Amino acid sequence: MDKLKLLVIVLILWATFASVFAASYFNRVELLEKEVSYLKVFKESSQKNATVVIVINFGNGTVFAKAVYYKIDTNFSVLNATLSAVSGKMEYVYFEKFGDVFVTKIFDVENDVNSSKYWMFYINGELSQTGALQTKVSPNDVIEWRYESF
Repeated sequence: MDKLKLLVIVLILWATFASVFAASYFNRVELLEKEVSYLKVFKESSQKNATVVIVINFGNGTVFAKAVYYKIDTNFSVLNATLSAVSGKMEYVYFEKFGDVFVTKIFDVENDVNSSKYWMFYINGELSQTGALQTKVSPNDVIEWRYESF
């Protein structure tokens, strides 16, 4: 009879450990499935979003920089990105003839006709050949506004 009791105890212990192991395993699988689902959603959303960096160089050693996030499937312009980066603290004049804008002020720094200093923008180090409204940004662009003599 002692062997039978020992066998029953061993079977009960085995069933207990097996149940705990199975519960733990299924709990981990459920957590992993949730993580995989989250990562899929994150991947899909990150493929639809992009970043550009706006740099404002005041020409006196002061530089402001900010990352701007936007949806890739939109026609996001340099003007949109800059307005977002500077929280709207920018002034410009729209020229219907050209269908574009001329930036006259960023933050508190205005174009100065007397010293021929104006706001000019560069994309990835190259002076833009179009205005800020017509120039569309691409993912990872660095747009630098420089207050410089022209």
